[in-house]
Amino acid sequence: MTDKNDTIKDLQRAVKKADALAEQKSNFLATMSHEIRTPMQSIYGLLELIEYENPDDTVLNMAQTAKQSASGLLEILDDILDFAKMDADKMELDFFEVPIRTLARGINEAMAVKVQGKSVELLDDIDGNVPFVIVGDPKRLRQVIMNLMSNALKFTSQGSVTIKITKVSDENDLPPPKLILRFEINDTGMGMSQEVADKLFAPFTQADNSTSRKFGGTGLGLSICKKLVELMGGQIGVNSIEGQGSSFWFEIPTEEVSTEATNFDMPNLEGISILSVEDHPMGAKEIVKSMRSMGATIESCPTYAEGLELIKRRPFDVAIIDQGLPDGLGLNLIREIMEVRPFMGLIMYTVRDDAGLQHTLQTLGVTYLTKPASRIGLGEAVKDAASKATKIEISGPTKLLIAEDTETVRHVLRKQLDNIGAQATFVENGKEALKAVRSGEYGILLTDLHMPEMDGYGVIEEIRKDDKALDRHFPVIALTADVQMAQRQVYMAHGFDECLLKPVSLGQFKRLLIRWGLLKESDHQTLAIDQSDKASGDLTAIDKDAVIKQMGAWDDSVIAMLKMFPAMAQPIVDKINKAAEDENRHDLTEAAHSLKGAAKSAGASMLGNSAGKLQTASESNLDFKNIVIDINKHFDAVKIELSTL
Repeated sequence: MTDKNDTIKDLQRAVKKADALAEQKSNFLATMSHEIRTPMQSIYGLLELIEYENPDDTVLNMAQTAKQSASGLLEILDDILDFAKMDADKMELDFFEVPIRTLARGINEAMAVKVQGKSVELLDDIDGNVPFVIVGDPKRLRQVIMNLMSNALKFTSQGSVTIKITKVSDENDLPPPKLILRFEINDTGMGMSQEVADKLFAPFTQADNSTSRKFGGTGLGLSICKKLVELMGGQIGVNSIEGQGSSFWFEIPTEEVSTEATNFDMPNLEGISILSVEDHPMGAKEIVKSMRSMGATIESCPTYAEGLELIKRRPFDVAIIDQGLPDGLGLNLIREIMEVRPFMGLIMYTVRDDAGLQHTLQTLGVTYLTKPASRIGLGEAVKDAASKATKIEISGPTKLLIAEDTETVRHVLRKQLDNIGAQATFVENGKEALKAVRSGEYGILLTDLHMPEMDGYGVIEEIRKDDKALDRHFPVIALTADVQMAQRQVYMAHGFDECLLKPVSLGQFKRLLIRWGLLKESDHQTLAIDQSDKASGDLTAIDKDAVIKQMGAWDDSVIAMLKMFPAMAQPIVDKINKAAEDENRHDLTEAAHSLKGAAKSAGASMLGNSAGKLQTASESNLDFKNIVIDINKHFDAVKIELSTL
């Protein structure tokens, strides 16, 4: 018994000693990586500065060659640091959304630079039953595939390298998460024997010494892949035949994420204005959809030139810029933006995983994000960039002018301005607006489009004529319920700088004023959103959530303002009924437009939607009688509901 206890104690001491040695080794690797990386970043920065001095071609070529070597060394140091973390069990995964097809095609795009001079085609083969979005760590999943792709390209001189993704199983009798995906990197390269394949995933190991001499590398990449895949709960392997190519594969358990909903709490980007410069149609669409789902307003364009033109035209809170644009590099566009709009938040969102580029952007204070990031990852980056951005300083007038003919909308806008600690002068038609702008007292105009005497289109036309004569550009924001007008090509073609859709949320209004320099970030009040239910019963005719979004609260003052709506809207509804009876489509269109904006601003969404349908039917010479009946029903419901508050 004593011998047995002694043996157990000896084993425990040996395990403790081995753990201590492992931790010491990991700490040494991490320290070494960090200590070498710090001076290497300085070297990289100095080489970059030499490039900007416009040296002769000989010096430029030497600086670029040295910079490429420095970038390669930084990547090796990153590998060593990752290996040290995993060896010490300190590597943790982040689980977000991963758009599988964007991931695969983005990696192929990023690897395209490595096939230059080779007759190698990069392909993807993704089964139709593979989900569009899964749960995973996008950064680490990308790292594994990129490592396997780099390895395949290193040993393939002609033919193809293909990313193949299939669904291994999705059976109901499997324990959660039930879904297992298989990723394969298939190449037509030189292949290897089974003896060589068996030792590939050991750290600091390559096929043989000649491989290291001919192709370079540390032998860390595949070891890191193995550890990452195992950390994901999966397995990795390779199938290969000498002279016929190799197939590196890994399988991981995961879950499908609906593209319409999410299991994660998304960042709130309410009112943040974003410019996306992305030339890939699918990528651009995904960015726009993701940002809008979080409450941001976003413009998207595919080229360097269009992005720069938009930046010069109007301020944005944040720009998301790809590196590989068809007419230039995103890095150069970022440098130009910093000259034109030094207050903006900037994000480089690229398929390139380049340590040197990342360092350059860090020195510029620009966020570096590799594709594909999860929706939450991109959203957090935007939120962080917007919060750090300094705001525009303008030397001219900073007074706000609002042209709006509908009384209800004016009341809502006044209430919103009170909440954010800002002031504005209101006028009720285009002629008054133009006179006020020409007085020189105002710095920006928000104008409705459909107004008496002179509409918003007439106002902007006259202001742009004045701009040419005075050699200036006066900012004018369209304020409308017309969704079509919110498209950049439409509002810019008319001469507007931006478009706010009615009903305008409090967050959108606040961000717009900050963006244009009419409100400082520290000036506005912190809004305490009071969502306590002071209504009797559930509301249907009034959209309470929409009211809270606009006004920042659901309190006595908001309810008192809402109660004014029926009296203000009654003349408009009477005008609709009279115009419908007389079949006067001109008056019907104008009244329907006024009611649409007023109703939506008062949270009467169903009434506002019906008014919008009436405006369309009247303008298109369609039958409108049933829509008028619906409007009267909805208006009666609104009056009854408001009387109970």
